[in-house]
Amino acid sequence: MRMTLFLPLLLVVLGCGTPGQDLVVDVDPAPVLPSSYPVGEEIGRLLSSDPAASEAAEARLIALDGARKQQLLSYAQTLKGERDLRFLHVLDEHHALPPLTPQERLDFLLWKAARPERFYVMKAQSRLMDMARRDPTPLIARLQSGAPGGDTLAIVLGVSGTREAFPVLLERYRTAFGARERAAAAEALGMLQGAGRTPRLQGGAREIARDADELEAWYREQLEMEAEAASGPPEEERR
Repeated sequence: MRMTLFLPLLLVVLGCGTPGQDLVVDVDPAPVLPSSYPVGEEIGRLLSSDPAASEAAEARLIALDGARKQQLLSYAQTLKGERDLRFLHVLDEHHALPPLTPQERLDFLLWKAARPERFYVMKAQSRLMDMARRDPTPLIARLQSGAPGGDTLAIVLGVSGTREAFPVLLERYRTAFGARERAAAAEALGMLQGAGRTPRLQGGAREIARDADELEAWYREQLEMEAEAASGPPEEERR
């Protein structure tokens, strides 16, 4: 095993919680939704299959304030079953995200974390870490499924110190299909193991298997030590 640099994704996640630093966002002036555009029609543009029209509508809807924002939120109440991720994103930016199941929230945050805008990525990763600390079960299950977003989840689980994710991360490291997936699993495993050690990010099948076997042996040893500590001192010491 060898020391490695954290992935750029990890740097973004850690940057979310760095005290004393303000996030500087350089954005264009907010677009204006013409008064002649009913909010309902603008939502229709948002949900259209035309990427350019949808993107433009998203920007205008997010920029709404005052009475026009209230129109949006009131109209959204009539669409309680709408779960299009673009629509949820607009509501989220207005702090009006509706109640979501853990799976729906995970879907949404992974989608948001995959956007090109760093500001949205950081917000999504921070909230994924909150999910991991409260109940990591949905995140671990999604990582185990091999569904898209596994690299993001691996880093989130590593940064949040979610030890119960170790076996799944180890399996993703062993069977990764691409360099990015293996790198994310390796960094997460290194964080959970501690001591600044990370398994190799690339190499032959035997080298990867050897690093994985070492990690598995370390993990089993930790579990055995914890079990012994929980059971108390040996019988002869209690006499």
